Amino acid sequence: MLRKEDIRAADWRRDKSPLTLETVHSSSKRERERRVFEREEMATMVIGSKTGIFQLNKTLWKCRTELGSDVVIDVEDFSFFLHKFPLMNASPVLRKLIGKNSHEQHNLCNFTLHDIPGGPHSFEHAVKFCYGEKFELTSSNVVPILCAAYYLDMNEDYMAGNLISQAENFLSNKVLSNWKESITALLSCEPVFNFSEKIDVVSKCLDSLACKVTYGKLSNSPTKPSWNGIVHADAAPLKLEGSDLNWWHDDVSSLSLPLFKRLIGLLGAKGHDPENISSAVIYYWNKVHPGLVLDSTGVYVDDLRILLEEIVALLPVQKGVTQTKTLLGMLSTSLMYNVSTACIESLEKRIGAQLDESTLEDLLVPNLQGPNQPSSSKKNESKYDMDCIQRIIEQFVEENLNVTKTTSNLQDDENPMEAQAQELDKVAAVAKLVDEYLMKISTEAHLEFRQFQSLASAIPASARSSNDDLYYAIDVYLQYHADLSEQQKEQLCQLVDMRKLSRDACRHVALNEKLPLRVVVKVLFIELIHLKSSLGEQEAEALIGTELRGEIETETETEIDNGRREMLWQRLKLHRNYETLKKLIKKLEKAKEARKNWSISFCKNMESVRIFKMLPASRGQQDAA
Repeated sequence: MLRKEDIRAADWRRDKSPLTLETVHSSSKRERERRVFEREEMATMVIGSKTGIFQLNKTLWKCRTELGSDVVIDVEDFSFFLHKFPLMNASPVLRKLIGKNSHEQHNLCNFTLHDIPGGPHSFEHAVKFCYGEKFELTSSNVVPILCAAYYLDMNEDYMAGNLISQAENFLSNKVLSNWKESITALLSCEPVFNFSEKIDVVSKCLDSLACKVTYGKLSNSPTKPSWNGIVHADAAPLKLEGSDLNWWHDDVSSLSLPLFKRLIGLLGAKGHDPENISSAVIYYWNKVHPGLVLDSTGVYVDDLRILLEEIVALLPVQKGVTQTKTLLGMLSTSLMYNVSTACIESLEKRIGAQLDESTLEDLLVPNLQGPNQPSSSKKNESKYDMDCIQRIIEQFVEENLNVTKTTSNLQDDENPMEAQAQELDKVAAVAKLVDEYLMKISTEAHLEFRQFQSLASAIPASARSSNDDLYYAIDVYLQYHADLSEQQKEQLCQLVDMRKLSRDACRHVALNEKLPLRVVVKVLFIELIHLKSSLGEQEAEALIGTELRGEIETETETEIDNGRREMLWQRLKLHRNYETLKKLIKKLEKAKEARKNWSISFCKNMESVRIFKMLPASRGQQDAA
């Protein structure tokens, strides 16, 4: 349950703390702080025993004592009416300032404390400590109070049991040993960030959190380093192995972006699971960026751009730890808001490295027009952003260049090494994925010829074991873009290796009136070559006939109507069937010959057995005689 002073501390930070663009999601920071405060009752430490010494009247703090105040200290808009002796007894800084500003002709000493960390609220606790007034240290106020104590130099050498030592003991023993308290303390560092960084409090809090994330789930790690290096046991049991690995994501999403970046850096340095780190970064992105709503003036565009660039830089570089779909979603947002070229290239490189794990749906990146992009370009009329996909494909090919070369060299090798086989499978999977993508986008009315040609040729021809999908994608593109010239059609068809087409695809080519004549003749030639290699030159010549061969070889400059194409194809198909039938007849003849030889051999063997059985009977008759 929140105490009044904790609520007041949060309100003070809300009203007086300067906010900068560096803390991108500062607009909702107060709500996250309050949510963390309310999660569980915070650890406390009571200091002092007296009560009712001070009273607050608007902006005036006064002592309820019979002695009149002899020193007035101004801290921002608040004035503290105090006494010299309690202050000088605990703080050498206040002793020096009181001595410097005291005058014999004036009983009242008055001066201003500039830039004291934590402002009036922290100074109030320091004054209460000097007077022995009872107050509580909590995880939400210990850091500002400790910063104020360092500012006033309230150290152990000046007075035994001074405020610095008591605040540090509470921080190390009660706060940093507990996950929730450490989060709260780290959040309280933000209003006094520079000073808390100077006295190393921020680093201690971050290191405490990083240790608990990395080692806290292990049952054999019951201890953690404390504030001053002394090892102590945790107050509460830590997360054990088998617990939800993402248990810490929501808590750290309350941190500002600079603190979150440092925590992620510490986790990486400690060797924490990169996949879990990636999940935390994505969780933080999904939690924070919906709050940056773009209004009519575009005021949040810069904040979103900065946040996205920082998030991308935080993602682990290991391949596969971040889902491709997530990376593509961030890439879409990056393109929309014109983030830096380095950020876009980083995303494209990550996606390209694991493109073989993608699906067709992943590649359908919508063409989102950002607030700072011109709307007149033809590219903006397309449904999908194909430029970025082409760069990703080229990135994949570049990283797997050696594999694609190996693919070309091993086309006739039926037994490549297992490692090479896995790499070849990866390249083949991407080639198939690209062909599916081409089929999907081929119906786009605004898909230019050069764009389609570049996408189709981005994957080396050797990477495709079959060219059927590529051919059918080109066929659909020709259907939806009938204004292409014959030369452009031929350039597209040159991307297809006709030798890698199935029989059905070859038949489709032979009957396809949208294709140039040269392409049809080329397919017929290939079928002719296949037939020659199967039957032999003389048999093929006899079967095909000089007339049909001449028709195929000479009709390269004249039109072949659809009926003629069908006739040529059917004759080649009949010759193929004849080849199969001839091979079957040869097998039957061999089987018949083998059966005949076996029968002759069997009869001979039976005759020998019969003669052998007659021999013992003749010898017996001779003995009897």
